[in-house]
Amino acid sequence: MNEYVITAFVVLATLGAGLFLLLTFGISFVSYIAVGVILSVLFASLVYTWWKSKTDKTVVLLKIEILNKIKSSLSKLEENIKEASEFIDIEPFMRDLKRIRNELISKGFFTKDFEVNERKIEKITLTAIELESRKVEQQLRSLESLATASYIEAAAKRLGELLSAARTLLESGFSVKEEYEELRRIVNMPSASLAELLEKRRRGEEEYLRIVDKCISEAEFLLDTAENIADVAHLRKELEKVKKSRHDVEVVHRLVRVRSEASSYLTKPFLQAKKEIVGYLDKVLSFSVGFEREEQAIRELRDRALGYADPGYLAEFAAVKEEAKRLTLELARALAKEIVALEEELKELGMRKIRRRGVERHVSKLDPRKEFAEFTKEAIEVLRTLAGEYSTRYKTVKIAKNYPAIEKIISQKLAEKGRVSAEELKVRYAREFLRHYSEAHPEVKFEKNALILKG
Repeated sequence: MNEYVITAFVVLATLGAGLFLLLTFGISFVSYIAVGVILSVLFASLVYTWWKSKTDKTVVLLKIEILNKIKSSLSKLEENIKEASEFIDIEPFMRDLKRIRNELISKGFFTKDFEVNERKIEKITLTAIELESRKVEQQLRSLESLATASYIEAAAKRLGELLSAARTLLESGFSVKEEYEELRRIVNMPSASLAELLEKRRRGEEEYLRIVDKCISEAEFLLDTAENIADVAHLRKELEKVKKSRHDVEVVHRLVRVRSEASSYLTKPFLQAKKEIVGYLDKVLSFSVGFEREEQAIRELRDRALGYADPGYLAEFAAVKEEAKRLTLELARALAKEIVALEEELKELGMRKIRRRGVERHVSKLDPRKEFAEFTKEAIEVLRTLAGEYSTRYKTVKIAKNYPAIEKIISQKLAEKGRVSAEELKVRYAREFLRHYSEAHPEVKFEKNALILKG
């Protein structure tokens, strides 16, 4: 009704204004004004039509977006509830979801195929669709809460079983500490919604299977090693049963039994391998004095090898051997680097007779691709050579740097007593300092670790 009143007022006002202009300015001026008004009205009509069309399209797109969001939320909850069907009765939830779906179809929001009914929603206001969206969202939240409450206890029980089974494998000696800690982290993750619970359980199952697969690989290695010592056919059958029922936590006891029995056949090779590795690392440590970083790494590897308490850890020695080779190379390179640095220092101190002997060539002899026994034999020789070179140059540098101060002490003692022994000098490398003094001072002679003034 207001629109008609406004329209009538505008028409009357226009006629009144036209009559006033006609009486005041004449017919020609009014004609120009009339043409201008007509053109303005036509232009305004076009602008209004364009704006109205654009606005209508925007509203329709917004309606479609809201309805697609409803469809996505409903479908996602339906998928999650179906995934939870192993632990809960999903029939009541599926009936409610079907009821919500049918109501949306009956109200014209969706077609029978549950696609947005674009033709019909043009006649439905945006406000009505927004109200429907809030209503459905509330219903879905309520259903998800009920499903979560039903699922949470069963999921927690399953994850607890997986963690307990993994702990049994770890405590029996399988090398799965890192994987067990990751599973424990997943189990302790907070999860409030059904989607979060499902994701946590899914990740827990995946991590548990990784643990089982790693244990199977370790057990197979033990059986392959023990095959030349004993008949392990019955253990291989047990392992095949484990592979077929990886998801079942009960297979853990089969795995533990396979590991325990296979280990019992491998005591001798295990002890031999352990002795070989620890003995080698002990020798390497004897060459690492003064190289704290390398020495610490070697000690940690030695302690790790010593910590393997039973033959079930035999597979771990392969990794320890490779690590031992790597640390040997690091120590050899560190020794060579220090030798070169000491040679440069000796040159700066004027010790021209000290010549570099190309210590890098010793490092190049070490090839980690060789078998452990062959590698270690060559490595000990290389380390012995490098350690000797390092010790000689280190001693020479210390003597060269400290000689001026020691020379004064020796001269003073000779002036007082005419004789000075290594024991009286009371410094490190005393014998070398005395010999060096004798070479620089012809008035003394060096004999029996002592300097004596001639004549």
